Amino acid sequence: MQNNGPAQQVRRYGFTAGLKISVLSNFEDLSINDMSIPVNSEDSVEKARIRTFHYTDYANVFPTLCRLLGRDSVYEGAFEKEWESINNKIDRTAPVDKYLLEQVNTWRLKLGYEIHAALPQLDAERLNDCVQSYINKILFLRVCEDRNIEEYQALLSIAQSGSFRHLIEKFVSSDRKYNSGLFASTAADQIISDKDNAFWEIIRQLYYPESPYSFSVLSSDVLGRIYEMFLSEKLQFRDGNIALVKKPENVDKDVVTTPTFVIRALLSKTVRRMCQGKSIEDIKEMSFADIACGSGAFLLELFGLLCDITVEYYLVHDRSVLIQTSVDTYRLSYQYKKEILVSCIYGVDKDYNAVEATKFGLLLKLLENEDVNSFSEEHPILPNLDNNIYWGNSLIDSDSSIDLDEQSKEKVNPFDFNERRFNLIIGNPPYMKTEDMKNINKKEFPIYKKLYHSAYKQYDKYFLFIERGLSLLKDDGMLAFIVPNKFMKVDAGTNLRSMISEGKELTDLTSFGANLVFSDKSTYTCLLVLSKTPQDSFLYTEVKDLGGWIANNPTAFSSGIKDSTTIGEDVWILYPNSLESGVTGYFLWVEVALSQYSE
Repeated sequence: MQNNGPAQQVRRYGFTAGLKISVLSNFEDLSINDMSIPVNSEDSVEKARIRTFHYTDYANVFPTLCRLLGRDSVYEGAFEKEWESINNKIDRTAPVDKYLLEQVNTWRLKLGYEIHAALPQLDAERLNDCVQSYINKILFLRVCEDRNIEEYQALLSIAQSGSFRHLIEKFVSSDRKYNSGLFASTAADQIISDKDNAFWEIIRQLYYPESPYSFSVLSSDVLGRIYEMFLSEKLQFRDGNIALVKKPENVDKDVVTTPTFVIRALLSKTVRRMCQGKSIEDIKEMSFADIACGSGAFLLELFGLLCDITVEYYLVHDRSVLIQTSVDTYRLSYQYKKEILVSCIYGVDKDYNAVEATKFGLLLKLLENEDVNSFSEEHPILPNLDNNIYWGNSLIDSDSSIDLDEQSKEKVNPFDFNERRFNLIIGNPPYMKTEDMKNINKKEFPIYKKLYHSAYKQYDKYFLFIERGLSLLKDDGMLAFIVPNKFMKVDAGTNLRSMISEGKELTDLTSFGANLVFSDKSTYTCLLVLSKTPQDSFLYTEVKDLGGWIANNPTAFSSGIKDSTTIGEDVWILYPNSLESGVTGYFLWVEVALSQYSE
């Protein structure tokens, strides 16, 4: 295998998709390649190669191949351990995330300088909006080119012509074609100069050989992870310059994305259960929301799962509705996916740029596996998601903010759910200590005490989101969050524990114990699933080995059914059923004492 082309191509696919390794074979030789290394057009076939095998060796090395690549290795978790040296992070953040984020941040600064020079009266907030709008437009069109939805190299041709007017004309025609709000005009559309234009450099960097990406396999969840980190910083004017600075709520911490395995676990515990036995018409009547959606990671996975459930339903009831892609593989038509998205998916966030990032990700997710032939009857192609993804403060509504002056109200940005209620609220709500809320949210902090029973002593912001989420559920609704487990132990969690236990709302609790779900973070977390319908018991799971739990290895965790009367407003002390009989009063006392001390 001395031809460099196939090796470069598979590496571009694997790098963009965030994979650990790829396997390349011409039947005579087989090579395993490291997907964490960006591809260069000069790379030889040996670059990033980890192992090679000749067909004459297969019989002797078969156990090794099974260990490295085998199905059992993958399903039992051994695969992850075997390749943990590649991207050794428990949150599965792939090298493409960091690489593309650094590139996008460079683009933000370049565009920020250029737009500010052309439009100096634009304030920092509107400058950020304008820059993100341009990046979204360019990335969207570039992805569509590789998916055969747009003419290939159309953007590159505009960059080579050096005419900004032609680029704006492309955006205007795309606005008519897609009509989703994504291509709405900005304040800078008519004033950017053609000369030394930063747009041309950005566009060139999105094509091979300057680009290591294959946009046909750049999934929406990869972009979602990138935007999650993207949103932690903003452009700001400093001493006559423009700089990227952390937003106030992120000054003392790094933003880490929610691992995909966590999102899928929560969806499996809720959406799968809720949709079981229901018709597609029933499912389309259901509503699922993330009320602190960030860049939309939960909503992207949720949308994908609802599409999968719909496919599974029609495989049993009416295969003629589906599009067959191979012998035993089917997918939904574009029209069905579009209907599910608009009917079922909702999100709210107080960060305007997060709302735009979520819309962007969902629209790209909608276009996955589609090409120009998918849209022959679609005019316009994309739905407008303004009635699905909202900009506002989920914790405070207009009635609660009535005593604020107009300037303060604008900053608090209250959001009214009105009579809207949801079958499921899912997500990873903000974690923020009382002191930080006082400093960052001076105007809204006093309102929390008036509104929320869980706002007790030194409470955390995620307490409020749990309480708010429960209030927004339908009578048979469920809430599923990943949150720190501290609320179970500290005195500040008394009211929240009381509320959950008195309502018999706990249905599923997974404790990760000392396992750190978020890389490089000393936050010990749990998966919390609550039900609006009172529960006489709940499932308690304690994870011993995180990698094994992800692979569903039964030796990696212990589970058992607990009676709802075992929890109350006092500290929740939970053990696997196998250990419960051996726990003495002494150890119970020690745990209570330690938890109070940590408060």
